[in-house]
Amino acid sequence: MSAQSNYWLESVLDAVEARQPLGSILVCSGITPSGPYHVGHAREILTAEAIRRGLEQRGRTATHTHNVDDFDALRKRYTWLPESYESQAGKPVYLIPAPDGKARNYAEQYFSQYEAAAVQLGIPMTIWRSHVEYQAGVFADLITTALNRRDEISQILAVVSGREVPLDWQPIQILDAATESLRTAEFLSYDAASGIVEYRSNDGTTRQAAMKKGEVKLDWRIDWPARWALLGVHAEGFGKEHATKGGSYDTGAMIAREIFGVEPPVAVPFNPINLKGDTRKMSSSLGNLVTIHDALQFIPPEILRYFVFKSLPTKVLDFDPGIGMYSLIDEYAATESAVQTRQPAEFAEAWRVSVLEPSQATVSTIPFSHLVATYQAASRKPELTLQLLAKTHPEQATTQTAVLKRQLTYVEQWLDSGYAPEAVVFAVATTLPQVQLTEEQTSVLDTLAAQYPVEPTAELVQTHIFETIRLSELPPRTVFELLYQLFIGKPAGPKLGAFLSDLDRDFVVARLRREG
Repeated sequence: MSAQSNYWLESVLDAVEARQPLGSILVCSGITPSGPYHVGHAREILTAEAIRRGLEQRGRTATHTHNVDDFDALRKRYTWLPESYESQAGKPVYLIPAPDGKARNYAEQYFSQYEAAAVQLGIPMTIWRSHVEYQAGVFADLITTALNRRDEISQILAVVSGREVPLDWQPIQILDAATESLRTAEFLSYDAASGIVEYRSNDGTTRQAAMKKGEVKLDWRIDWPARWALLGVHAEGFGKEHATKGGSYDTGAMIAREIFGVEPPVAVPFNPINLKGDTRKMSSSLGNLVTIHDALQFIPPEILRYFVFKSLPTKVLDFDPGIGMYSLIDEYAATESAVQTRQPAEFAEAWRVSVLEPSQATVSTIPFSHLVATYQAASRKPELTLQLLAKTHPEQATTQTAVLKRQLTYVEQWLDSGYAPEAVVFAVATTLPQVQLTEEQTSVLDTLAAQYPVEPTAELVQTHIFETIRLSELPPRTVFELLYQLFIGKPAGPKLGAFLSDLDRDFVVARLRREG
């Protein structure tokens, strides 16, 4: 990347390098595996990946650690969960049974999907599971420090957040042995030397919890800076809700400095990704989402990376899995082609961070809309599609054959995903649809058949249709709807000239004559 670039990532990288001028740099991300991971969640690991990749391109050694916050409690029973999960709210997600009955636990069922998506997205990251680290005693000294300095932390929270901290507040949560919940234990006392916390259990008995055995967890506002201290984090992206004045990053930064004696990481707050047409951010509980797994079925990982990387983290992104694919894929293709041929491109820097194989093309330069129409005109047969493309885009069909074959698998998945608009999904009718014709309509079809171009091209066919309409008394819309009904059994479809020129000439003429 150019030192003079205005690309948003450059200023972030400058700040990170100023924070850590020498040596290896650690970038972190983290999320609670509380449900299906959607495209919005991809921004968490992709922001970290942008920083890591950008540093790598600057010649720095950088790694990415992802914290699986599986010691966090399930906040509530979400709508997709069985009613029996009402009793699981408040328990750490690693202790809750997997809804599918197959995974090791609730957390692993959902995180395994996220981990697989990260691999598909080309994101190298070390996985750090909170509950494993707590059980290994890694947090024990920090828990002791937090309890010893409870009053100071309470003061920081009150001053920075502007909220009064309850007198009985403690910087920890206790795993109640009677309920396996983090919400039911009442703190009584602790012994710093032994690392034991005494509490009153939900069943009324007095019990003990060991800091070194994963029975005590830091409150989330303290857990975050504690992790910075443990790992030595230099940069981290997170949702903008944590970056508000007096929010969890501000309190965490002061706790990191004054309680744990470390500098907080460079903060990279990001806004959510919304589903196109919905002002709310994607949410598993609301159901307004596209899972990362589903998205990667119909969009190459490089393009999902590009979708996130090209925009400022502070920009709310609208993910459009429908007709928006046309413009996104074509924009990426144009950017990729420009960079590879050393031409200027607005989002060249975003492409360089996005691409996984710089020497290869990710997608062809044939417009995505044309691919979609041609593939369906060819009855979804890849080899026939390539033959048709050789007529309309001979250079790409010859030089980008391998890329096109790969891209057609994504076209197929998109058409079947349920996200492709109904208007662009079609199939050539193999038998003659039943259509009631007027005398004038019959005359137009007969004229189209009689004078159909001998060597049809998109332009010749389109011109022929319009010229025939001009000589008739029928409105253009009526004729177009009639032709669509004859060939695909729908009132609308792809651009007729290009579509009909893709079909076998004899078939087109026979269909215009209402034969077969």
